[in-house]
Amino acid sequence: MRDGRLTAINDVGRPAPPRCFLSYTATAVTAWTSTAVPADLTDELHRWAADQAPAPLTEVVSPPADALRLLARHAPVTESFVGPAYAVPDSADTPAPPGITLRDCGPSESSRFRETFPEVADTLAERQPTVAAFDGHRAVAVCCAARDGGEAYEAGTETLPSHRGRGLASALVTRWARLVRARGARPLYSTEWDNHSSLSVAKRLAMELYAVNVSLY
Repeated sequence: MRDGRLTAINDVGRPAPPRCFLSYTATAVTAWTSTAVPADLTDELHRWAADQAPAPLTEVVSPPADALRLLARHAPVTESFVGPAYAVPDSADTPAPPGITLRDCGPSESSRFRETFPEVADTLAERQPTVAAFDGHRAVAVCCAARDGGEAYEAGTETLPSHRGRGLASALVTRWARLVRARGARPLYSTEWDNHSSLSVAKRLAMELYAVNVSLY
């Protein structure tokens, strides 16, 4: 952030932010813009967001037409992402399937991910805490900190196609959330409405929907 404007996403590698990020909660809509958006348009987007009556979060499934129209005065929106954000509850461990071992992986264990998750291998120190599922010596699924906000961490999960549908993500997220709480932080989980496998993890773990996020590029 710089002067209240987005300069990067709080992800590994600090990628460029959306031009506008909207957060819908049960009580308000809040807008942030990147430094690419003119100041007068930023002010209009803030006023528009402040005037919005809260809607049921499950009904926020597409970018709002008014925000798209306002941003189009700067440049058309070419890409958008809309999806729910959840708090991960404290729950009992979800057992791993037979033949699968779950393991907490520290920064020195990057070689374990080189074959199947090279991006994780390259950035493991930045993705702590990280937990992974192993089929023998091969990492087949991983849950790591995609975002570290200090007081809260955002889960990032990935499973090899050959091992999907076996409950690995649920088992890893449960274990990962416990590690985050041990750091005195809140474990969070977000996805997109069309990512049905990810939504099923949230449902299986009875996660609490607290917001819907809209990113407009």
